[in-house]
Amino acid sequence: MDPSRLASAFRSFGTDAVGADSPLYARVCELVAATPSLLALAGRSAEATPMIFLAAVHDELLRDPDHELSAYYPSVGGVRPADDGLVEALAHFCRAREGRLTYTLATRRTQTNETARCAGLLPAFAVVADGRPLAQIEIGASAGLNGLWDHYAYEYGERRAGVPGSPLAIACELRGGLAPPLDPPPVVWRAGVDLSPVDLTDPADVRWLHACVWPDQCERQERLDAALAVAREHGPVDVRRGDALDLLPELIDAAPADALLCVFHTAALAYFTRDQVDSLRALLDDVEREVAWVGGEAPGILLGEPTPPGAPLGFVVVAGRPGALEPVARMGHHGGWLEWLA
Repeated sequence: MDPSRLASAFRSFGTDAVGADSPLYARVCELVAATPSLLALAGRSAEATPMIFLAAVHDELLRDPDHELSAYYPSVGGVRPADDGLVEALAHFCRAREGRLTYTLATRRTQTNETARCAGLLPAFAVVADGRPLAQIEIGASAGLNGLWDHYAYEYGERRAGVPGSPLAIACELRGGLAPPLDPPPVVWRAGVDLSPVDLTDPADVRWLHACVWPDQCERQERLDAALAVAREHGPVDVRRGDALDLLPELIDAAPADALLCVFHTAALAYFTRDQVDSLRALLDDVEREVAWVGGEAPGILLGEPTPPGAPLGFVVVAGRPGALEPVARMGHHGGWLEWLA
């Protein structure tokens, strides 16, 4: 990516995506955008996105926190605010560990499979299933943690759903005046596809999942640990390595015929080109069995809908049959809140 475009991407990510959610990353994005050497390093990624660079630095600190930069990262015990010393600490860290960072940037992909988004998926699954069991396929499944959504507990204010006593209890603030359906359908079969799936038996892969969580969001780190505990008991989900457009047909053929096939994804199609999104739409339109489609993506990716003026940063949850998708909710980009629309 052209350095000026990459700098713009870091500035945008630091203000629009990170905002007040991560003061550390907001400041780091600002520093990277203004530092040519850091931009050049970030540009070595196949993704060439801010998130992959941020995760690579975080991963290296989680692997070996013996550097002054650790003082700024709460995930490794740091408590220092993002002051003027951060710029030199970050630059020195990236120079000292350039080789390892370059390797990570070249070999890893962003894995932000945030399980709190399941609080927005559960009611959407209830709508499309209408009481029928699901055979589900997740696009961009990462470690398959969101594919285990039916093993989690949910707290929507005073309302409860899911599995009482689950190691993972997901709290979600309900907004607006409509109440979502919270009677989840059973899942009888589950699979996923990802360009770079995570092996939960590999400590380096598990560390990478933590690296993709923002280091000053300790609650998300704890939620990830709880989801991993569920996966050790009930998983792992069968996640195939490869391109979704190539692998979906064989996964669809493998899904049991006596269940409703449900293809779903969250924060995955942002990594697709417009042509790839159109190809996915055409692929699902052509499936000869009944298909339900549930997606949680940034506004405009699936339905072309604009972000309402003044709306908080979040995703639109769409659900329905291919060719007849409807927006059913808005939710926080890391879960957290849900506004039911249907």
